[in-house]
Amino acid sequence: MTVSLKSILVPLAGADTDPVALSMAMTVAKSFDAHVEALFVKLDPRDAVPMLGEGMSGAMVDEIMRAAEGEANTHLANARRAFDAAVQAAGIDLRDVPAEPPAPSARWREVVGRAEEEVPREGRLADLLVFAHTALDKEGQALATVESALLGAARPLLLAAQAPTGPVGTSVALAWNGNTEAARAVAGAMPFLRKADTVHVLTAETAVTDAATGRRIAEYLAWHGINARLTIVKSGSEPVGQTLMNKATEIGADLFVMGGYGHSRMREMILGGVTRHVLNHAGLPVLMAH
Repeated sequence: MTVSLKSILVPLAGADTDPVALSMAMTVAKSFDAHVEALFVKLDPRDAVPMLGEGMSGAMVDEIMRAAEGEANTHLANARRAFDAAVQAAGIDLRDVPAEPPAPSARWREVVGRAEEEVPREGRLADLLVFAHTALDKEGQALATVESALLGAARPLLLAAQAPTGPVGTSVALAWNGNTEAARAVAGAMPFLRKADTVHVLTAETAVTDAATGRRIAEYLAWHGINARLTIVKSGSEPVGQTLMNKATEIGADLFVMGGYGHSRMREMILGGVTRHVLNHAGLPVLMAH
């Protein structure tokens, strides 16, 4: 269970969404005196060649590897520029060891491999992983990396909203249905919940979830000194995820906490319907755990 927030991992890809994730990570780091680890996973050019290079000449293989190397270097340079700019804008120090007394800091790291393998591995040594929400609008490498981190890092994920935001976590909306994933999300969000000015528990009353479920988590939070307000919502014809997000926006939340539902089928990462809907339509930062 995450009871403090001191280490934040931000996977970068050299995309235009990198500054969004970095800005969110720096904001959180300054709030908790935490350390931001910016990670760039550089693809090994050999992994760009089709399996065994069947039917390909040596010249073709070399050309593919050179192109992959060039593309990787371009993305690396873009990511590093975004990182340097974010550090300067945040006004925090670059450090390899903790400051004394604690203070926000950052560090740049590069590893070679596949992002969907390296990010979960590195994420297990962080308290929180931060991604840009906008990276989930496309079915591609970005989504695969987020899915693998959600299912394999055993750490909460924070997805930054598309539009720049101010402080994060002053008003938290917690979606609760009593499931395992929701419980893990609460554990991961506890540092935010303890610092929040207001916490709202949102329970969608469905055939499998009743109002008593929300009351129980409010009682649990009270033992942690968190005075949560309970709201029961009815989804009606709207998707449950949309109903919850609408209510969170209505009450003025600046952070939405939920369980991230998904499963692995034949080594393919697949997110559940509610999770995918929230990720693709959220207008505010979302913290989730699986």
